[in-house]
Amino acid sequence: MDPKMRWGLPTLLASLACAAGTWAESMPNASMADLLDSMRAEIQRLHEDNARMQREIDDLKAATSDTWLTERRSDEIRGLVADVLADADVRAANLQGGLTAGWSEHFYLASPDGRFKLQLEGQMQVRWVYSYHDIPDRHRHGFENTRTKLTFRGHAFNPDLTYLIRGNFGRAGGGFRLEDAWVQYRMNADWLVRIGQFKIPYGREELVSSARQLAVERSLVSENTNFGRSQGVELIYARDDWKMLFMIHDGIEDNFGGFEAIQLTTGGNTPALTQDVEWALSGRYEYLFAGEWDQFDDFTSPPDEEYGLLLGLAGTYQQFEYGEGAGPFRDEPRMFAANADLSAEWGGANAFGSFTFSYNDNPDFAHIYIYGFVLQGGLYFTPRLEVFSRFEYGWWNFDGQDFADLHVITFGANYYLKGHDAKWTTDIGFGISRTEGNWDSDLAGWREDAGRSEPQIVFRTQFQLLF
Repeated sequence: MDPKMRWGLPTLLASLACAAGTWAESMPNASMADLLDSMRAEIQRLHEDNARMQREIDDLKAATSDTWLTERRSDEIRGLVADVLADADVRAANLQGGLTAGWSEHFYLASPDGRFKLQLEGQMQVRWVYSYHDIPDRHRHGFENTRTKLTFRGHAFNPDLTYLIRGNFGRAGGGFRLEDAWVQYRMNADWLVRIGQFKIPYGREELVSSARQLAVERSLVSENTNFGRSQGVELIYARDDWKMLFMIHDGIEDNFGGFEAIQLTTGGNTPALTQDVEWALSGRYEYLFAGEWDQFDDFTSPPDEEYGLLLGLAGTYQQFEYGEGAGPFRDEPRMFAANADLSAEWGGANAFGSFTFSYNDNPDFAHIYIYGFVLQGGLYFTPRLEVFSRFEYGWWNFDGQDFADLHVITFGANYYLKGHDAKWTTDIGFGISRTEGNWDSDLAGWREDAGRSEPQIVFRTQFQLLF
């Protein structure tokens, strides 16, 4: 039964009984119909009184409930404020302790005054490669951890003094090897100086990080004509639309198709008195016709990116030193090389072309001329899917003897799950002509051809994670 009915029923019965006695005394001659009408009127009045009292009770309950709710909210707000203040006290105590930590594109540690910062970065590339080759071992394939790198970078004392240390767990055996280790100081708005071990300022394809390439791996032309890393000092002069890099170093990484006797220099990771070069100089000039500098940190151009055009010109000259016990191929060989590249990016499309030339003069060994060029481009079909193609050509002349020219064409696609931080790259390359020993590259998946007739085919697929 409704509580309201339980409360009003006794009162109603009592009132009816009292009313019945009164009506009988006051209306002794009244008919039964009159008595019923009077009772109905009294019941209606009692019902109205009951409804009025119920409304008053409901209003009283509501007022009491609102007061209680307001008090509870006040208690919750006071508790929340107390929690916030306590958290602020903890953070302030941590700041006074000397470190802040967090995530901003990368994990980092920093001093509260901003004078010191250490940032941790990582790169993982896991790929599967299939090679078809017209020799007895025609089909070869397998997985590898191509690159597993850790990088520590930051600044010390003030943001103008920056540093970087990078190592790589080798794809063969997993040994940890130092790649880069340098300190850089910004002297003013235009001038910077860098000292340590880093990439020689030469071709853009090599200077762009392996994490930001268009294809699975750099071209065979780049792999066999780039100069890698060296130890030295570099001056950088940078303006809004152009910059110049000039480096004095310990010599290039001898990377000419496995012919180490050409220069016999090793570039980085060498003691100061290692027999390497009398001197080595490298320089690169870049002019930014349009766009922003940072958009040329990679080769791709997302659909929302503005138009950009970059020209690069570079040159290197070195002379090996002469010394007792140097061997028959170390009579002060000299090497000169030049490179030119042009890069264009415009919302969803990109194009890149480069040309390289080198002359190697080893009086007791050979005179070697090398030419090569690369053309590549990409186009987005969706915000995440990009297709690309690349053509490369290379030519060698070894003391008047020509090797087979290099002709390779590659087709592929990138699927960007989270930009370069998480992407899947797949490509397939066709050797239109024979790939001789001066152009092969185990890193790129290309083997040396010997007297074959069928095209070499290389299929590669790779997942990359950056953190």
